[in-house]
Amino acid sequence: MTTIKAVFGVVTLCLSAYATGMPYVVSNYKGHIEKYPVHMSLQYYDFGKYINVEGSYYYDNHRSPIALYGINESNSIILCEAVNDENVYKYMLRGEEYDISKCPFRLTRNTSGLSGEWRNERSVLQVNLKEMVRLSDDVVTGASEELDIPFWGQTKRHSFIGIYEMGIKGIVINKVNVVDKKNGEIIQVINPQLNNCNFGFYMTTIFQNIEKDGSQISLNCYSIRPEVSVNYRFNKKNSRYNIVNK
Repeated sequence: MTTIKAVFGVVTLCLSAYATGMPYVVSNYKGHIEKYPVHMSLQYYDFGKYINVEGSYYYDNHRSPIALYGINESNSIILCEAVNDENVYKYMLRGEEYDISKCPFRLTRNTSGLSGEWRNERSVLQVNLKEMVRLSDDVVTGASEELDIPFWGQTKRHSFIGIYEMGIKGIVINKVNVVDKKNGEIIQVINPQLNNCNFGFYMTTIFQNIEKDGSQISLNCYSIRPEVSVNYRFNKKNSRYNIVNK
C-alpha cells in the first residue's frame, strides 16, 4: 500500500512510548470465514461522516492484511474492504461517501464475538469470530495482555504486526514482528522506538502507524510537525530490515 499522508489522520497523544488518554478502542477477533481461519482487528472511532469503524484482517494462510472500513451500529457492523490505494485515499482519508450495499461483511454481535456473512456476486460465506483481546480506556483485557495490530503497511514478502502491551505506566509498544507471509515465521523483531521515533500512538487509525513507502516501510513518529517518520528497507544479504539513513 502506497503511503498517503493526511494531516487530518493525525492525533497528537503523547511524547513517549506510553499512551495517555488515547482514543483507541480496539477489539481483536479470531475465527473463520467458512473453512478459512482468519484474524481480524477493528478500531471503533468516529473517522468521519460515513465511517465509524476501521480495521485490518488477514487469512492465516496468506498473512496479508486487508484494510477495512464501515459502519458500526448498536448490534451490527458492515465492513468494506479497501482493495487498492484509491479506496484508501477516497473513503478512508478523504471521507467520501461510498456504496454501503457493496460492502462484503455483514456482521452481528453475539455473546462471544461476531457472526454473519461475507458475500460478493458469486459467493456467500459464513463468518464466525470470537473476541480474544480488547483495548479500551488504556487497558488491555481478554485472553492476553498483548494486543496484536496487523498494520496496513506491508511488502510483498512480509507483514508487520505491532505488539501493544501493558507497561508500568500504561500501554506501550516496543516490538513489531516482521512476519514471512509464506510460512508465518517471525524473521525479525523491530524496536519501533529507535532513532528517536515515539511510535505507536500517532495516527488516528492505529493500523496506519506503519505504511508502505515505495520499496520500504515507514514508521510514523509523534511530532508537532507533520510527516516525521523512520524508514526501513529490507537487506537481502542479512535478511533483515535496516533503518534507512536520510
